[in-house]
Formats: sequence, C-alpha cells, structure tokens
Amino acid sequence: MISVILSVYYKERPEYLKLSVQSIFNQTLKPNEVILVEDGPLTKELLSTIDDLVSIYNEIVVIKLEQNSGLAHALNIALEKCKSDYIARMDTDDISNPNRFEKQVRFLNDNPQIDCVGSWAVEITADGSEFFKKQMPLSHDECKKFFIKRNPMIHPTVMFRRRFFEKAGNYPEDTYQEEDTMLWANGFANGCRFANIPEYLYEFRIDDSFFHRRKGFRFAKDTFFIRHKIRKMLHYPFIADVYAFLFAVSKMMPGPILKLIYKIAR
Repeated sequence: MISVILSVYYKERPEYLKLSVQSIFNQTLKPNEVILVEDGPLTKELLSTIDDLVSIYNEIVVIKLEQNSGLAHALNIALEKCKSDYIARMDTDDISNPNRFEKQVRFLNDNPQIDCVGSWAVEITADGSEFFKKQMPLSHDECKKFFIKRNPMIHPTVMFRRRFFEKAGNYPEDTYQEEDTMLWANGFANGCRFANIPEYLYEFRIDDSFFHRRKGFRFAKDTFFIRHKIRKMLHYPFIADVYAFLFAVSKMMPGPILKLIYKIAR
C-alpha cells in the first residue's frame, strides 16, 4: 500500500495543485490514499479546485487546519492518518513522472535495508520549461558524505518506509523552513538508511517565490546554526561549518544573484 502526503496553503496556485494531484493518479502504480492537509484558510479558487479533485478521486482524504501551522506540522498531521507501509512525499506545485511510485516501490522491495529512497529531478520554471537537471548521490554512504555540504535528498521526491519515522521521529517543528534537513539528520543519527534512484522521476517547480522564500537574514542564520548542530550530531569535520557559512551567506544575496548561485554552484 502507498500513502501520499502533501500540504497546501493559501499562496499556492490552483492550476499547479491540479497538475500535481493529476500526476499522482496518473501513476502506473496508483496510491491507496492521498492525505491532503489544508494548512489554514485557503482562497476560494484553491477550495474549488480541491472540491473538484475530491469529486474525481475517491482516494483523497482532506484534513482542514484552522490556522496556518507550517509544513512540518501539516505533514505530521498527515502522517498520523496514513495507513500504508510506504509513504510518499509530494509538493502541490510539482509533478511526479508516471512510473515514479512503481520504481520506488520496486527499489524498496529489492533493497529491504533502505528506509528512504528519493530520485533525481528536473527543475522547471513557472511555465514548465527546464531550468536544471538535478542529480543526487546514490548509495547510503554517498548520501551521508554529501550531507556535509548539502541535503542528500530532494524532499518531495522521497518515499519512506513507515519504520523510518519509528526510528527518526516525525518532522521537527522547531526549525524555520529546514524541517527536511533536520529530518535527514535525525534519520542518519538513528540508523536510517538512504538511497536515490539515478533517474529523473520528478519535476520540481522553481519560480520567483521559491527564491524569495529561501533568502533573508533569518533563513541564513537558522541555516547556519542547524547545519552546525548537524555537524556535531554526525561528527562531521570542521569543513562542514565552512560549507554551512558559505551556504548561509548565499541566502542573503539579492534574488537574481541567489538564482544564479543556485544554478551554477551545484
């Protein structure tokens, strides 16, 4: 069985949400349930789109939160409702390729030691054109080494075994837009094993709001201190703090410069 967890809030675009959910149900291996959390009040357009999707796809379970609580809390609420052994992430402005779930389930079945599997992704712009093809490390050891510099998983591409959360705990709710970073850290620290499939199974949308959400002093500060904490947790060498500092500095650059850094410094 496969559960898919995703969260939507008022700033998201109805047309992207529709495409995202359609890609979930266009899979060659379809999910048993899709847990969609409404993270606070939504626009009329988003609510109408959700109503239309629910009328088409009986597998959608909608959870309404009265106030916007952030992605980590919304996903933890979704996790409480999941009934499946395999739990897939998805963002409401992205697109999963039709064979994503089938390939991830096959990989997990063939590799029982792996707790979390992601994939490579094609980053796309607002109009759907290609921005960058993002490749990630493959094996567990490669992922842990890569984590010294950056996150080894593209968060919305991953599929978890339920036992991942039994080992690592749920999404940390005390971070600022770094819930996935700390989730990976807790996973490594508690014996979870990671891998990525070397195929582009996901289209990750990159628009101007993506870069706006990922810059500013608060984001830079929290990024550095979280990665410093991770260095100590996982006993990384001092160079990890250097990478964290450079990564944090980039978050205080103007939007166009940050966009350029994001594309060429990978």
